[in-house]
Amino acid sequence: MRQNEKDLLAQYIYNNYVRLEDQLNTLQNNIRFRKIDVVDCVELLCAKQEFETFKEVTGHIRILLKINEKE
Repeated sequence: MRQNEKDLLAQYIYNNYVRLEDQLNTLQNNIRFRKIDVVDCVELLCAKQEFETFKEVTGHIRILLKINEKE
C-alpha cells in the first residue's frame, strides 16, 4: 500500500471517528439536559453501537493492512 493511500485511509478513519464521537456526545448531552423519551434512548443506543462497531472494524482493517496507528 502506497503512503498516499495510507494517508487517505488514516484521514477517513480519523474524520469518521470524530464525527461519530461528536454525535454520541450530543445524544448523551440531550439525555442529560432535557426530559427524555424512548426515541432518545434508542438513538443513543444506535449511535453507541455504530461507534463501537466502527472502532472494531477499523482496528481489524489496520491489523490486516499492517498499518500501525502511530505511523
